[in-house]
Amino acid sequence: GKWHNTPVNDLFKTGPFDQYPTGLGFSYFYGFLAGETSQYEPRLFENTNPIEPPYSPEEGYHLTEDMADQAVKFIKSNRALTPDRPFFIYFAPGGTHGPHHVVSDWADKYKGKFDMGWDAMRNMTFAKQKSLGWIPASAQLTPRDSTMRAWVDIPDKHRDFQLRLMEVYAGFLEHTDTQHGKIMDELERQGIMENTLIIYILADNGASAEGLQGTIEELLNENQLPSTTDQQIEALNQYGGLDALGTKYLDNMYHSSWAWAMDTPFKSTKLDSSHFGGTRTPMAIAWPKMIKHDGIPRSQFHHVNDVVPTIYEALGIQPPSIVDGVSQQDLDGVSMVYTFNNATAEERKPVQYFEVMGSR
Repeated sequence: GKWHNTPVNDLFKTGPFDQYPTGLGFSYFYGFLAGETSQYEPRLFENTNPIEPPYSPEEGYHLTEDMADQAVKFIKSNRALTPDRPFFIYFAPGGTHGPHHVVSDWADKYKGKFDMGWDAMRNMTFAKQKSLGWIPASAQLTPRDSTMRAWVDIPDKHRDFQLRLMEVYAGFLEHTDTQHGKIMDELERQGIMENTLIIYILADNGASAEGLQGTIEELLNENQLPSTTDQQIEALNQYGGLDALGTKYLDNMYHSSWAWAMDTPFKSTKLDSSHFGGTRTPMAIAWPKMIKHDGIPRSQFHHVNDVVPTIYEALGIQPPSIVDGVSQQDLDGVSMVYTFNNATAEERKPVQYFEVMGSR
């Protein structure tokens, strides 16, 4: 999957390769070495070698499906050749990071689902979160920031465009989740689901506002190239209109106010670490043999740097103090194992600092 840690000036056939996944502990890598890539025409690497996708988008290629197939292949090989050897898979698909690429069959399932607009959607989400017990009954919904547009202010001539951007994203999200399901299905087929620890985090911080007013090419905004919604729609029509959204020809991204609605009940969006809307990410942990499902959300505060300590404690691993002659720093994270079978356990993480590009 995605590996956005290798310096750009290391991306040569001659290396150095120490900052590639295989240079940092992984025995095998299949994915892309960048913040994002096309789902249809990705720039792929296998270990340290640049490769081309196995077939074309016209033949039905999609990167997330390919990565799920590769993960399943890895599991099968492990069980066939070394069934006594545990395995670790870090599955990090490009979805649902931009570009939002998915065939229309998936997006069409959501036609009409967002016609109420983002303000009403946020209110509906907030009410459902309360009814399901995910937020306290006393919670109050944060208001829309004055810099974000209300749905009623979107001209009728722009609404079909804004709605289709969201429908494509929703289809992309379901499609991505389905690929995770393929891996889970293989674990069940192999009879190892019960004793497999699964940490499922499907998000890229909060929902992203990088699409600003909605765009057919997210790099327009990232490179501060001015364009109006009318200009976006005019360019879109040259590719076939709304049906072109989600195809290989465009790198579309939804309107920033959709991001605000998807970050309910919090304020703000991705890239703003000052508010939980920009940082809070849902996580589910399953380990059927060791964790008894109780259906109770865990409210203890934890951060991404707590994942590794959790794995270490769960597997009884004591991290080495010295690696290759170099003394190791203590881990900053706190294991989450204490929450596995105690939903109301006292929180063990008193302080956590985080920032995104100066926002903290």
